[in-house]
Amino acid sequence: MTLRRDPSKVLQVGFVGLLLILLVLASYWIYDHVRYTQSVRSQLTELYDSQTDRAEIAALDRDADMRINRILWEGGFFLVVLLGGLTVMTRTIRHDAELRRRQQNFLAAVSHEFKSPLASIRLAAETLALRSKEPEAKRLSQRILADDDRLLRMVENLLDTTRLEEGRHTLKPAPLELAPLIATIAEAASERAAHAGIAINRHIDSDIHLTIDRTALEAILSNLLDNSLNACIAGSGKEIKIHARRLGGGVQLSVSDDGAGFPSEDAEMIFEKFYRAGDEMRRSTPGSGLGLYIVRRLVELSDASISARSDGPGHGAEFLITWPDTQ
Repeated sequence: MTLRRDPSKVLQVGFVGLLLILLVLASYWIYDHVRYTQSVRSQLTELYDSQTDRAEIAALDRDADMRINRILWEGGFFLVVLLGGLTVMTRTIRHDAELRRRQQNFLAAVSHEFKSPLASIRLAAETLALRSKEPEAKRLSQRILADDDRLLRMVENLLDTTRLEEGRHTLKPAPLELAPLIATIAEAASERAAHAGIAINRHIDSDIHLTIDRTALEAILSNLLDNSLNACIAGSGKEIKIHARRLGGGVQLSVSDDGAGFPSEDAEMIFEKFYRAGDEMRRSTPGSGLGLYIVRRLVELSDASISARSDGPGHGAEFLITWPDTQ
């Protein structure tokens, strides 16, 4: 199982490859023209030896020298430009790789630093909820717990992103039944959904099994459900549907909502890292733009495919995952 390559890195490496090809072509062009000119010169020498007009031969010889000099100058300049471009591009790629490594290290360090105080806040809020008899205190403690869960989800997404970028996210596939896991994930989100007046409806065909890493599937389902909840809250949606069914020898899972939706042309872009449609300064939907990116990468690592569709803003969205063969 392999990760999809970063498009920007693929573009950089492709450009370096193109420069190398141009370098080889330019070198061959110089060699071929010099060889051709030398061949013409050898023919002139034969004509000279055969007592042809000496003045005409001398003129042709001068033309050959001028041609060789022009080829060497023009070809040499072209090679210098190509070598310079290759050097700059190589240094750019190295700098970009170093910058990415530092960014990933920073994200990992900050995420780990966040986890300890968030766990402490959660413990304090749970203690307050259990010991306090005041309704207002209980309400505020539940609000703290809900916000703490949201921050923990963001921290986990940052850590997952770092592991995926570094190729350290290894999966351990094992057989599991889909319905109980979906029920657990939906139950965990039910309180937040109920508070927002959103119904989570499930329809799972009986006895569907997958051979997949449980932690990866939990992250996939949690992020999809969280994304749908955010979309419903932002777009005044009232329902989320989770549907799983057998499809030939495989399994198809869909998560749909009647929330904010997205422009149909953004169907591919929404899976890009940090991508979020619309104006960030006017956005009402919470999130970091990492959830769907993590979903796509984990789905690909699980040898499955994912797609998204929406009829436009305000018309909800559907996410479809297909495992082609579960036999």
